[in-house]
Parts: sequence; structure tokens; C-alpha cells
Amino acid sequence: MPRLFVAIDLPAAAKDQLLRLRQHDLPPGRWARREALHLTLHFIGEVPPPVARAYQRALTAVAAPAFPLRISGLGQFPVEARPRVIWAGVVNSPALRALHEAAGQALESEGFRRERRRFQPHITLMRFKKPLRRGIASRWLQAHIDLDAGPYTISEFALYESELGAGGAVYRKRQVYALAADA
Repeated sequence: MPRLFVAIDLPAAAKDQLLRLRQHDLPPGRWARREALHLTLHFIGEVPPPVARAYQRALTAVAAPAFPLRISGLGQFPVEARPRVIWAGVVNSPALRALHEAAGQALESEGFRRERRRFQPHITLMRFKKPLRRGIASRWLQAHIDLDAGPYTISEFALYESELGAGGAVYRKRQVYALAADA
């Protein structure tokens, strides 16, 4: 069964900026590959092929303008405990929230149930097999807290399919959806 999510692929300049962080002293973990850097709008999960096609069609109804996206700050999940993920923050602008909402409504029209958690836009940079010891990530995060990149113009979003493998997930765009140019 296809494993799907809706996301924004980052412009090359944004990926370059984020990948420069690899040059610094890092906790041991697996960095996201360049082609895997994205901003998830909605994680769908595994669905039967007919449902996947319905979601793909439903997203064509999303009408939203192109918008500027700014990357700002770093963080970790879980926030208070020993982290398993390090991420770059994304400014949650009104245009980004509107795209998130419109894509969610389009998916709901085909029976999708959204997560109850509040949307916290971020770009996963690193994952750890085992949670880090307390303080390791926080020292690195503090050293790079001033991360500020962009704005980058976002002119499309996509429905992705992911395939899990030993070397991490491989992502493939099933369909790309253009945003209106008159932002």
C-alpha cells in the first residue's frame, strides 16, 4: 500500500543553507539526505491505491497563492526529553497556515482524518536511533540558534509517496500542485 504525505519541497538554496550545518560538531545521528529535505503539511500514512488516487485528485482543488517561506531557529523532538529528532524551524506565516488548512480540507473531503496536534512547521534534519543523552543536543542547538534563512518563494506543493528501507525512506513525488503566481 502506498505510504503518503503532502509536503513542500524546498528550493535548492534552502537545502544548501541547511546542509551547511553538517560541517559543525554534531551529535552522532543520521542526517537527512538533500533530496529528503521537505516541509510536511500532512502525513497521511498507508492507504489502499483507490484512496491514494482519491487524495491525489482532491488536492487539485487546493487554491492558494505562492508565498515567501522563512527558516528560523532549530529545535528537537521530544522537546523536554532526550531527543530523537533535530529540526529547523519554519515561520508559520498566514500563507503557510492557509495552504496547510486548504490541503487538509481537500483531504478531509475524501475521508482523511487530520492529526489533532497543532501544526508545527519544521524540516527534519537529523534522526537518532537511540535518544541522545541529556544536554548533547541542547549544546549543539544553542551553538546554531541564530539560524535564519530566506525568504524563499514557494510556488508549489506535492503529494509524496515514501518507501521505507534500510538506508532510510526514499521519497517520490506522485503529483505536484502549482500555487497561484499572483501572491
